[in-house]
Amino acid sequence: MVNVGITNDFKVISKRRHTHMVDNTPNKCKTHVIAADEEGMVQAAQALAAGKLVSFPTETVYGLGANALDPDACLNIFKTKGRPLTDPLIVHVHNIEAGLALVNHTSQIISTTFKQLGAKYWPGPLTLVTEANLDKIPMLITADTGFIGIRVPAHPVALQLLEKAGVPIAAPSANKFGHVSPTKAEHVYNDFSKDSEVVILDGGACSFGIESTVLKITESELIIIRKGGISL
Repeated sequence: MVNVGITNDFKVISKRRHTHMVDNTPNKCKTHVIAADEEGMVQAAQALAAGKLVSFPTETVYGLGANALDPDACLNIFKTKGRPLTDPLIVHVHNIEAGLALVNHTSQIISTTFKQLGAKYWPGPLTLVTEANLDKIPMLITADTGFIGIRVPAHPVALQLLEKAGVPIAAPSANKFGHVSPTKAEHVYNDFSKDSEVVILDGGACSFGIESTVLKITESELIIIRKGGISL
C-alpha cells in the first residue's frame, strides 16, 4: 500500500463568429477568437501543426497550447507567457493510451499505478507526473527534470481539438506569468491581444475554475504537489 503525501514545492511541472473582444481594425495584433465549431477546430489544428499557439478551454481553466512534440513551439509558450524555463509544462492527451506512450515504463509499479489512476480519474482534473519518454518528449517540457505531467481533460472542445490535431498538446494556463488563470476566452484575449499571436477557441466558461490536482507517482508513494480539482 502506498503512502500519500503533500508538498508545496510545485515547479513541475460555423460560421465564423467573432466576439466583442476582437478588434476588426487593421491588424495590430494577430491574436483572435474563433468559434469552437468544426471549421474552428480545423483552423486550430492547422495552427498547431504550423507551430503556432492555440488557447482552448478545459474543465479547469483555458490552456495556452502548442504541439508537445515540437520544441520550438513549446519554447514559444514560455516566451509568450513570460514563464520561467524552470517551470515544466503539463501535456494534454486524448486518452490514457496516448498518455502511456509519453512515459518511461522502466518501473512496472509506476506504470501500473499510472494506468490505474488514469482509468479512475480521466478524463478529469488530475495531472499524473512520472518519468518521461525522452525519445518522444522534448527535455524543454520537463524543465530538464526528466519528469512529465500528463492529463486527459474533461471538456468536449479540448478532446475534439486533441483528436483533430493528432498530437499531444503542451498547455499551461493561458495567461501572462503571475496573472490570474483564465476561465473565459475573453480573459485570454485581454492578456495576449496587445503583443502576441494566439488562436483562441471560444468554448464558453470553464466549469471548475481552478487548476488540476498534480500527483507525482514514485515506487513507494504518491505525492500531491499541487492541490486542485481532485480532492485528497
